[in-house]
Amino acid sequence: IVAGLMNYVFEQPYAVIVPLTLPEGLAAGSKLPIKLHLQYLVCTKTLCVPEQADLATELIIGDGQPDPALAPQFAQWRRALPQPLGSRATYQAQGGAVRIAIPYPASAAGAGAYFYPITADAIDYAEPQKIWRDGDRLIVTTKGKGSSGPIEGVLNVDGHALALTASPGVVPAPATTIAGSGWSTALLAFLGAVLGGLILNVMPCVFP
Repeated sequence: IVAGLMNYVFEQPYAVIVPLTLPEGLAAGSKLPIKLHLQYLVCTKTLCVPEQADLATELIIGDGQPDPALAPQFAQWRRALPQPLGSRATYQAQGGAVRIAIPYPASAAGAGAYFYPITADAIDYAEPQKIWRDGDRLIVTTKGKGSSGPIEGVLNVDGHALALTASPGVVPAPATTIAGSGWSTALLAFLGAVLGGLILNVMPCVFP
């Protein structure tokens, strides 16, 4: 967060995969010039600076078959793209808060869960998110006003990225948190430390 604004920064190498529509009738071996104008932000933990660049390359029209030398690299890039969730998600906006219920197996850990919104202004980007477990669902709770329609976004969880669309509906109040509850986690840790200290002080000795 810089100056109260949330900045999502991607810190690893990545590829931007862009669909390209070619005119019909191009002969194999023809050269096709490609030009691109980029506008982007270069960020540190405290500052983001706008940058731009003009790039150019030249493609050679082939026979429509993937290049064996490049196919594995493109396959790796495609695997890194968010995968469709495949199940219906719902959300409820109430009292300045938004709860998003996302289908996710109860058998999965749900580690590192975080919801990246695509729909603009549906949630307050700079506010912390609490992630709750409700059986075969994860419930994301944060501040926001919701949307008049669906909310699109990407859920990062267990090292995977899941693309989803949440429709308006009824989402129950959460019961069990698995992430994002910093104060409750810190309180439990503190109480655990106090209890451990008391045990050590009242016991005559400490067993290995």
